[in-house]
Amino acid sequence: MIQLIPKPVCAKQEEGIVSFSKKTQMHGAFNGLYKVLSTMLPDAKTAGENALTFVQDAEIPAEGYRIACENGDITITASDESGAFYGVMTLLQLCAGRDHFEAISVEDAPRYHHRGFMLDCARHFWSVEKIKQILDVMALLKMNIFHWHLTDDQGWRVEIKKYPLLTEKGAIRKSTALSLTGYDKHQEPRDYTEYGRGLFYTQEQVREVVAYAKERQINIIPEVDMPGHFVAVIACYPEISCTGEPTEVCDRWGVMENIACCGKEDVYNFVRDVLDELCELFPYPYFHIGGDEVPKDHWKTCPNCQAKIKELGLKDEEALQGHFNNVIASYLKSKGKNTVGWNEILKATENLDHNIIPQWWIPLDDSVREKKWLAEGGKIILSILPYVYMDHAYAMRPLEKTYGFGPKSVGVEDDTNVLGIEAPQWTEYIRDEEKLNFNTFARVIAIAEAGWTLEENKDYTNFESRLEAMRDYFASIGAPLPPMWIYRGDTIGETPDLNEEERVKKAYGVWANDPYFELKLSKKN
Repeated sequence: MIQLIPKPVCAKQEEGIVSFSKKTQMHGAFNGLYKVLSTMLPDAKTAGENALTFVQDAEIPAEGYRIACENGDITITASDESGAFYGVMTLLQLCAGRDHFEAISVEDAPRYHHRGFMLDCARHFWSVEKIKQILDVMALLKMNIFHWHLTDDQGWRVEIKKYPLLTEKGAIRKSTALSLTGYDKHQEPRDYTEYGRGLFYTQEQVREVVAYAKERQINIIPEVDMPGHFVAVIACYPEISCTGEPTEVCDRWGVMENIACCGKEDVYNFVRDVLDELCELFPYPYFHIGGDEVPKDHWKTCPNCQAKIKELGLKDEEALQGHFNNVIASYLKSKGKNTVGWNEILKATENLDHNIIPQWWIPLDDSVREKKWLAEGGKIILSILPYVYMDHAYAMRPLEKTYGFGPKSVGVEDDTNVLGIEAPQWTEYIRDEEKLNFNTFARVIAIAEAGWTLEENKDYTNFESRLEAMRDYFASIGAPLPPMWIYRGDTIGETPDLNEEERVKKAYGVWANDPYFELKLSKKN
């Protein structure tokens, strides 16, 4: 079996051993790749000198490639830089840290253009070095979108020079909740250590990460959540809320009622100012505005919001968010950006620009709006919660379920307007790299194949065999995998008499009480 993830369209083992190391000389097209690729090639041990020739061919599909080996040399044919780069990533996987591989011929191209991973850096901050390591793994798996969740109620994590309080104050919370136990009574256990002081990305660090990702054919979509999940902003500038009352950066997880006041022009000016700075930092023509989980109780009693609704002749508060979405999308469009938002933005679709891209994470009203949006030519990114959310226990979301995710999972038969698949990693209960690795990398690997490989070529049993065969390789690049029995979801194995629903319910209860349960269990065994 050829050990590659994601599984290519066609791969055939050929005779012979081919050297691939820092002694391999690169020639031909795509010379802009040579510098970064030279840092990735294996150190030469016993390898002989040989050549890797890049050939440009417009007939190859976008991001696709062909590999041919002849007389100890290698040819990679592609139509664009991404395809040439992915051909080399295939060779690096075949080498698995060695300076050679068994000769192979490959024809390959991706199923979807958007193959993404989202990291929540607002709830818990992750260093530039960790993000780069994740980008390295993504590149090897031919993933091309890093969705950077930079702000939320519990922390603002990116420098905005016009609003220094956002990182001086908005990055800091007084405590951190540790589990859901007692949540309804506001009695969840917590760490009362202050969190977040100095934990933000400077604009120079953002540029560094963007450049690093670009070298690896990865584009970054930043997210600033608005008008909900805005408490960290309101803690710094309370005048942009409905009440104007002072508040603190939120130290509870969940959905907060204190949101931006979309009846005040100051809110629109603030957002434009923030976008002015961030659009300069992120060149990819997509910007994520969140738009999810926006409770509107404050708007219903806010004189400014009610006046704005009357002034514009809007139907209700939902339409006010639609107005906000349109204003911000129009401003982003003036800066050459397309707007992305969680699929709640479709609740008010009146005059919604069809260039806006909903990211579909929850079914709303039987998903009528989402399916209508697709049918009318609108684009969508799939991130449906029950399949791809990485922060939940494997007992709740076994790897096989994540691997099987696709348009048909939500009843979409025609995927023409599906841009692709993205898996989010929310970090409320992920406080350190060990837990981040444990919950993330097996699922990232599965999503990489789900987004790249044709549906008819996917097979979970085959995938799992390749995953296990490559376990040591993934560990060597900083992507350790949980034990097989864990990622299969068998974490409640001591109660085999429970049916699947009962097992998941029990697993959820354990996860809710102790988010580190599975990690502890894997060490114990």
